[in-house]
Amino acid sequence: MRVLILGSGGREHALYRKIKESPRQTRVFVWPGNGLVPGEDRVNAAAIAADFSPLADFIAREKIDFTVVGNEAPLVAGVRDYLKDKFKNHAVFGPDALGAQLEGSKAFSDDFMREANIPHGSSVIADSLSEALNALPAQELPLVLKADGLAAGKGVSIHHDYASAEEKLKEIFDGRIFGDSGNRVLLQKFLHGTEASLFALCNGKDALLLPVARDYKRALTGDEGENTGGMGAYCPGDNLNDAQKNYVREYIIEPVLKKFAYRGLLYVGLMIRSERADDLAVVEFNCRFGDPETQSILPLIEGDALEYLLWTDDAQPQNFPLIVSGAAKLVPYRRGTVVNVVLAARGYPGAFAKNIPLQFPDSASAELHVTGAGIESRDGALFSTSGRIANVVAWGKDRAAARERAYAYLREFSAANAGAIEQLYWREDIAASL
Repeated sequence: MRVLILGSGGREHALYRKIKESPRQTRVFVWPGNGLVPGEDRVNAAAIAADFSPLADFIAREKIDFTVVGNEAPLVAGVRDYLKDKFKNHAVFGPDALGAQLEGSKAFSDDFMREANIPHGSSVIADSLSEALNALPAQELPLVLKADGLAAGKGVSIHHDYASAEEKLKEIFDGRIFGDSGNRVLLQKFLHGTEASLFALCNGKDALLLPVARDYKRALTGDEGENTGGMGAYCPGDNLNDAQKNYVREYIIEPVLKKFAYRGLLYVGLMIRSERADDLAVVEFNCRFGDPETQSILPLIEGDALEYLLWTDDAQPQNFPLIVSGAAKLVPYRRGTVVNVVLAARGYPGAFAKNIPLQFPDSASAELHVTGAGIESRDGALFSTSGRIANVVAWGKDRAAARERAYAYLREFSAANAGAIEQLYWREDIAASL
């Protein structure tokens, strides 16, 4: 089987590593990939967004059997629908355009959850600055503001006073910081509790749960600073019990399956308030694997991950062992913990330097590896290209052992990059606590 992965980040590099382990694959390409993906397996072309004709040409020319869509933009733009119409027997990992609207529009997702009685933070939706400012005084603090559309993980902000919320609303509507994605804004009730990331593989009728991950959104150590796309994660997270997994499967995932005949990966971001099964709420849905959680989840998955991904597509048989817990079916995973620490450019998610020269000490082992994200290879040298640069991914017999292995590598990295280290940073507390 010849496989194509769409995307350039750490998530896509992690998918590449895992799919390469499958005995069924004969070739795996990444479009466009990043500087730590082997050059012979990268498609040297612009990232796929909304024009799918170059993608169709490549699939036909290279006889691709299966396209795994890593990032959200092509899914929201309808890449599954396009490929299914274009190629009769082509397999695609990812939902259709309607299902992808669960991530593509926060207002769409809010309306669906209200209709399906799914617990979530109550919201007021504003289509203009004046409408948002009129609604603002009636909202409780702290307050969450969410741009309706895709904003590369930067469209959510938390405000503890009305003045900062008003300033952010002006930046969104008047300053157009999120472009058309900010044409609508949700003023949402802040949810208290502990976050958990639950991932479900869906085939339109059924769902398989992956191990729970815990990610860290704030930029700085101590959970300070702005929200980011994610500064690290560990798996398995230990803050979602079996009763809660069954509740999520029955009362959150099942309505999605029924409404959308959903296929691909459904990410359910949760806020857990207590150990009671129903004492939780949905923070957000995503229509693809999360980043950086994927880098922590995939190394633990047992069996052929390519088979699991194919199961989500039309008429693929289920021929792999599962763990059954009440209403929930779980993909088997091995013992131990995986910790992922994100290496970032200092200043991210605000202004940051690019083209930082980088050197990575040799890391290839069963216990530790580095996946690329915003990184490019030029003439045999590596340079940063975006805010999140790479992921240090470490396995250990427990969380403490895994995080020690990850941070020991980062100490080596610091020494190897002494001339550039002032332009780089990472959180020092990933996996130290919930």
